[in-house]
Amino acid sequence: MKAGLEPGMSHTTTEERQTPPSILAMGGGPDTYWIGDIAGTMERTARRWLTAFCEGDEQTVGVRVCVVRTEPLALGRLVTATSTLTKVEGRRYYFDIEAMNEHGDVLARGTHERRLIGQQQFAPR
Repeated sequence: MKAGLEPGMSHTTTEERQTPPSILAMGGGPDTYWIGDIAGTMERTARRWLTAFCEGDEQTVGVRVCVVRTEPLALGRLVTATSTLTKVEGRRYYFDIEAMNEHGDVLARGTHERRLIGQQQFAPR
């Protein structure tokens, strides 16, 4: 892992919300947020950030995501996720994660853990 990643640092990304046809078929509208979608956006933010620090055959895998949705669930077309690195223990990286819509309404908050692996360990044999 490259140097420069320290607890307290944050990374933010914004994704345009596009509701999959399966959610529309279940009665969700184009501005409907499902907790799995929000959690995925928050996890991708941490993964993409850590990937920029990986070297050689290193990669990270998500180990745990714990997300609590706010009530009522605010809607919008954009989701902005922020991952804040809270702790590093060996190959384990811990984050506080949060997602907001374009109006600044918090959609969900939680925690996320990722582990650094060597891709060769998990290559098909």
